[in-house]
Amino acid sequence: MWKLLRNFALGAILLAGVLKLAAWYEVRQDAQRLVVALTPYAQVRYDSISAGLDGSVSLSGVTATVMRGTVQDAYRADSVVLESPSVFWLLKHALLGDNTLPPRFGISTQGLKLPATPWLDPQWLNPATLVPFETLGCGAATFTPADYDKMGIAIGDTRQHLDYRYDADSKRLDLTVNLAAPAFANLTLEAELHPFDPQAPGALEKLHIDQLSADYADTNYLQRRNQFCAQRASIGPKQFIEQHVAAAQELLAQHHIQASNELLKLYRHLIENGGQASILSLPNSGFVAGTWSGSTPEDLLRQLNVTARYGDAPPVMFRLSFSPPPNVEPTALAAESPAPTPAPVSTTPATPVAPSVPKAVLALPAPTVTSTPMPVATPGATPPPTNPPAHVVPAAVMPTAMGESTPKPVAPTLVQVPKPTPERHDPERTGPQLTPPAKPAVSVPAVAPPKPAASPNTSEFLPSEPQPAEGSTLAMLWKPTLERLEAAVPEPQHYDVIEYARLKDVQGRRVRLVTAGGKRVEGYVLAVDDAGVSLRINGGEVGGDVRFVIPKARIQQVQLLHRDSPPA
Repeated sequence: MWKLLRNFALGAILLAGVLKLAAWYEVRQDAQRLVVALTPYAQVRYDSISAGLDGSVSLSGVTATVMRGTVQDAYRADSVVLESPSVFWLLKHALLGDNTLPPRFGISTQGLKLPATPWLDPQWLNPATLVPFETLGCGAATFTPADYDKMGIAIGDTRQHLDYRYDADSKRLDLTVNLAAPAFANLTLEAELHPFDPQAPGALEKLHIDQLSADYADTNYLQRRNQFCAQRASIGPKQFIEQHVAAAQELLAQHHIQASNELLKLYRHLIENGGQASILSLPNSGFVAGTWSGSTPEDLLRQLNVTARYGDAPPVMFRLSFSPPPNVEPTALAAESPAPTPAPVSTTPATPVAPSVPKAVLALPAPTVTSTPMPVATPGATPPPTNPPAHVVPAAVMPTAMGESTPKPVAPTLVQVPKPTPERHDPERTGPQLTPPAKPAVSVPAVAPPKPAASPNTSEFLPSEPQPAEGSTLAMLWKPTLERLEAAVPEPQHYDVIEYARLKDVQGRRVRLVTAGGKRVEGYVLAVDDAGVSLRINGGEVGGDVRFVIPKARIQQVQLLHRDSPPA
């Protein structure tokens, strides 16, 4: 009996050794084939490789150099462990070349070091510590090992683990990524996807995202960081927290992003007290991965339906506001008032009139009168300067060619008038001149004087009260000293103010949206829902059209433009 058990034990040990040796050999051959296949894209090297009876494959001293144009990015890890379902699956995969996905697979790395890449900015998230906005407000771009020593933190190697579970029948894929930075933080990312079929063409474009989540856990590092930065700036921890939050808001503003007050309050609680914070996304049923790149940030955030939560507190909506790109802002956001229309130019002379001129308006000295439409230079006169100063000229009713007195007021505007030369200046003219002398008829805009007050005998004068009966006592005291203003002519309105709910009935029409900040955005309605409205805006100088989404909460007034209304 004991001999039988001993033989079974020796047979098991022998079988295990054979399996381990076969697995090591096949894995080694498979790894070499993989390195050769990746040679055009990356240079992969490792110091040693081994296989375990549990189906795991361990590599040490792994280096992968990826070519990015003329730049080489080197990824390094102290160890990489591949976790397959079993040693039999490993042998089947190596011997038979089976490419089907296993029901479960995992990858663990330790001491992973990433290269400096543009998409991974430590200001946003430090990959070595997993701390967001780590050094903002602390007066340092990065923390040195000496800084961590002052905080009382021992830096260890980071650990990463990726695990996926795949159901071939339902084609459902569950991904879990655990990132650990000892003494700093732990970050867990999860995703649930379907249908996942790597053999089908365009599978990633049609992939539905059922759920996305991120869980962040602080390991008492944030409070130590706050204390260290407060001592460096000679302020209190509370003051540094406010300084840090303001710096984070400024960084977001540089990228045209503004966080809601609820998010800022949640983040302030996290950095002040530490603990755990999580983000959960339950996308709309029609959302697929292919629409990720074609959506605007606000539309993408709305479709993802993201909420944030601190500890066990009730969740809040993960709201971010995105400003329009700089090349869209001048076109989309119209000026508060339209540009002034150039005043009509009068080239017909008329009889001068002596209007009531404001004190700030002075008449110009008399230039030489000629019969030609352009001024004639006087011999010996000094030419006017290249950049003459701007003067306000009171343009009254100009005399006509036939000497008739025909009033024709001209709209007020500022004109550039050449500075008079000394030969033309009359030293006896001092003080304001109410009647400008005759001057050549030049095609330049002029300024019309204020309309002269009509005498009580004219029909334009409207007294505040009618004149009492002649011969009465009131008639002796009544004087028409007050003028009743005429009713203002309403400006033509090229739009109708409508409710927000009516936007669904006017899709394709041109509207103007007035935001809470007073800005006006004009475009054609593409889509409307309870979150906001999507407009098609002319791209301006860049050409083409731009899709712009405005949240409903920021819209103060909706103006439906008439079809024949001019553009703003």
